[in-house]
Amino acid sequence: MLELHQFRHSPYCLKVRMALAAKKLEYRTVEITPAIGQIDIFQKTGQRKLPVLFDKETTIHDSSSIIRHLEKIEIEPKLIPEDVKDASQAQIIENWADTTLAKSIKVVFLEELTKNPKLISSLFVNEISYSMKKVLFNLPTKITSKISGLINQKEKESLKSNLEYLSNLIDQENFLIGEKLSIADIAVASHLSLLKFPNSSGENLSGKGCSLYINDPSLQNLFNWRDLIEDQLEKTNNHISS
Repeated sequence: MLELHQFRHSPYCLKVRMALAAKKLEYRTVEITPAIGQIDIFQKTGQRKLPVLFDKETTIHDSSSIIRHLEKIEIEPKLIPEDVKDASQAQIIENWADTTLAKSIKVVFLEELTKNPKLISSLFVNEISYSMKKVLFNLPTKITSKISGLINQKEKESLKSNLEYLSNLIDQENFLIGEKLSIADIAVASHLSLLKFPNSSGENLSGKGCSLYINDPSLQNLFNWRDLIEDQLEKTNNHISS
C-alpha cells in the first residue's frame, strides 16, 4: 500500500492527498512533526522536505514528482490533461502555485502568526510537547521584525490582485484548465489552505487563517471553489487509518 509521510497542514502534502483522492488510490499516512520528525525521514530517505511517498521499494519526494508517479500507476482520471496545450498551461499554473503563490502566502501566513500566535497551538495540537509549544508560542514576537522585511505593501497588493484574478476566473469556469479537474486546480487549491484552512484541517483549524483574506468578500468565491473541490474529493478519499 502507498504510504505518505507528511505534515498534515503542509499545502504540498495536502496537494498530494488531493491527487490520491482524485485517483481513488488507497494509502495510509505517517505524520511527521516538522524539524523533530524530519530527522527520521532524513535517515530513511536522505530527504528533509515533505511530502515523501513510499510505494513498495520506490521512494518519491517532492509533491510534483509524486503526482507524476501517481499518473503512471493509476492512469485515470488524468490530472495532467491529454491535450498538449492544456497540459502545458496546467503545469505552468502548478509551477506558479508551488513557487510564486506559495512564497507570498507563506510569508503572509507567518505575518498572521505574529498577530495571532494561538494558531500555532492549533497547528500542533497533539504532536509536540508543552515545552516545545511554549517556545513556538513565543516565537512570533521574535520574528516580527524579520517578517516585516520579507513582504512589503506592494507584494501584498500583488498577492491580492492574483487572488482576485483567480476568483474571477473560476467564477466563469468550474476549472482553471479545460472541463475537468487538473493539477492546476489541485495546486492552487492546496496553497489556499494557509489563507483559510479547509474542513480537512480538522475542527481546531477549519475556517481559521489569515484574517485579512478570510473576511475579504472578493475572495469568498475562491474559497468556496476550493471547498467544493475538497468536498468532492472527500467522497473518493481512500485514506486508511494506521
